[in-house]
Amino acid sequence: MILACDTSSVVCSVATAHEGEIIFNREASGGQIHIEKLSPFLKEALTDSRSRKIPVQALAIAIGPGSFNGLRIGLATMKALALTLDLPLMPILTTDAMAFGLRHSLKGLCRAVIFSHRNFVHYADYQLGESGLITTPEFHYDTWDTLANKQVDHYFGIADRGFEQWLQTDQAAASVQQRFYHQAADAGQVALLAGLRGVNIVTDLDELEPFYNVKYEAKKWVPPSF
Repeated sequence: MILACDTSSVVCSVATAHEGEIIFNREASGGQIHIEKLSPFLKEALTDSRSRKIPVQALAIAIGPGSFNGLRIGLATMKALALTLDLPLMPILTTDAMAFGLRHSLKGLCRAVIFSHRNFVHYADYQLGESGLITTPEFHYDTWDTLANKQVDHYFGIADRGFEQWLQTDQAAASVQQRFYHQAADAGQVALLAGLRGVNIVTDLDELEPFYNVKYEAKKWVPPSF
């Protein structure tokens, strides 16, 4: 039994998977929803596990890229749970889990896209096919008007805020929008993929950090002038 969470987007989701099947799944979406819903969902999942008499053997988390605050909330909570329950914690890249969820639906070169801020996006290219294997690709970070590529068969990901508006209204986005599949992050796919990989277990939790795919630098405080 693997208990997983995903807080990398506006969706907060928790799921458990056992022997390749999702047996518990809760999710909610909205602004700042992770602080409100993550702990209750985890408690429900653990209660469900006990009622089935199937103990949780490992934890998994969508490690990013994604929401700066969401990733930190999710990782801090899962680290605490791992220490409390003495369970291993497995990090799964958010886009790997998204691609895994589409492995039977899309074929060819598929570009995963996650909106960052302003007109910037994270993206990575997956080769999806009959094998169903998900190989972690190289990640990129650039403006959304660089996404269009004739060699890409499909686009998928989380289209929200300014990125969604760009897809729907900007003429330059037409070629991307026509091939775009909306695929939110999902703790169920995180749990299933972690179950298949199994070996990606972090032993030193202090070394586990969110995968931001971009370097954030704190701005130097400047005293106000009067």
